[in-house]
Amino acid sequence: MKINLRKAFLSAAIGASLIAGAQELSKTELAVRNMERAMAIMDASWEKTMKGTRTNLYMADRYNTETGWTSGSSDIWPLTAAVEAHCSLLQALQLVQDTNAELYGENFEKYKDRLDVLIDNLEYYRGSYRLPSYASNKVSRPYAVPRSNTRGGANVTGILNVYDDQMWLSRELIRAYEITGSEDYLDLATYLADYVLDGWDCWRDENGEEYGGITWGPGYNSKHACSNAPIIQPLVWLSEIYKGTGATVEFGYRDEENAVKKEDRDRSEHYLEFAKKVYDWQNKHLFDRSGVYWDMMGADGKILVERGYRRHVDCGGAVGAFYSYNTGTMVAGAAELYRVTGEERFRTDLAKICKGSLNKFASFKRAYNAYDFKTDETAENGFNTWFNNVLIRGYVYAQPYCDNTSAKNGLNGIQITLDYAFENHNRENMLPIHLLGGWGEEKITKPFHQFSFASEYSMLAVRYLTDATSGVDGVVADKEAAAASDIVYSLAGVALGTLDEVESTLPRGLYIVGGTKRILGR
Repeated sequence: MKINLRKAFLSAAIGASLIAGAQELSKTELAVRNMERAMAIMDASWEKTMKGTRTNLYMADRYNTETGWTSGSSDIWPLTAAVEAHCSLLQALQLVQDTNAELYGENFEKYKDRLDVLIDNLEYYRGSYRLPSYASNKVSRPYAVPRSNTRGGANVTGILNVYDDQMWLSRELIRAYEITGSEDYLDLATYLADYVLDGWDCWRDENGEEYGGITWGPGYNSKHACSNAPIIQPLVWLSEIYKGTGATVEFGYRDEENAVKKEDRDRSEHYLEFAKKVYDWQNKHLFDRSGVYWDMMGADGKILVERGYRRHVDCGGAVGAFYSYNTGTMVAGAAELYRVTGEERFRTDLAKICKGSLNKFASFKRAYNAYDFKTDETAENGFNTWFNNVLIRGYVYAQPYCDNTSAKNGLNGIQITLDYAFENHNRENMLPIHLLGGWGEEKITKPFHQFSFASEYSMLAVRYLTDATSGVDGVVADKEAAAASDIVYSLAGVALGTLDEVESTLPRGLYIVGGTKRILGR
């Protein structure tokens, strides 16, 4: 009993010390420390688990922290976590550029180069096939689950490609475009978004209403939370990017008689419409009154194709478990939809699902005065470490619009638990999935998890750097005035001059003009 009391006392003391230490730092200082820790974790994972050459690179699936041995080649989904971590860090570095030019100058190009290498090597997961979908039948080039030995030679048929993988990638490619200005990244992100929306079940019921929902993949009939909500945020971003450009997309659908129709749609309007449709579908079919979302609607596995098109197959009710990422994507989706539409229903939803998700997926540790997110028993038997990362980044987007403290409490909790693990359970800049409890008997980690921790650290930096300012996306001070002017602002809120004055002299990058983000410069 004395030993347990002593441990409790020490834990409380350490927890209080962490909180006090964080409070002594300004938001900018804490953001810088977070970025430095993110880089330490990313560099360790890059050195220990990235194998091959610059043009033939793969990420190992597992790493033994005692022997240094690696095993396996990761699927596309874990590799996307590495892409995400680099985007998150680069986003934070852009925000700190005006206040810490040295940190930016020493690191931005290094991690941008790594991001470019990662995206280039995604081609080992890509392949081609003809897909008969609900209102189209065409050759498509998505990404497979497993890696192939040749670029563009992956087998993507049947269940070997799933829609959620394309969604996670589209999201990060949009971020990569905003960071680098590469039109190739935007084109690829747009292509993947169109591929995913082609999987929307546009068949109509006896009332003339679309069944809706996107199946887990072209080889499945079940409709999952993870194959719907992850595309909401990217669609909102694409809608903003294409607004006013006049760009169109040919879209296939079914009319009230279930006949296949084609029409050209304005890309911006099309993507925002579908962001709302997907959001509403998931709220209707998978929302639980506890404030979180069920995993899926089940259905049999027989794919029906008639006259070259896929037919609708009825799904059952909501089934499965509750996973933090299935709510996290809806948190991010609601936040973005509220930001761009101002519709109060999205803000109302945020209050419910932020509160529900914190109650469901975290527990309050009094000794540390922090919420600790629940995870798996070991690093090898689940994905909750990354699932939680999706929820946490959702809180970053939601916090400015929440009427309750749930998002803030969740973000404060992950800051404290990450710092505790980094300072007490650090193995050569790798962290255990049990941030407070430590490694125990575990030797194995996954780069999937390590890049998740790095991304969380970076998004916490984004949070603090955004909190340090205010206004449009947390940047400029007067939102209405900024939206009505042609003044160019850096992401840190520094006015650089009018668009005519500075456009030809700016380095290529992301800026704020007229209240929205734009790629400018050479």
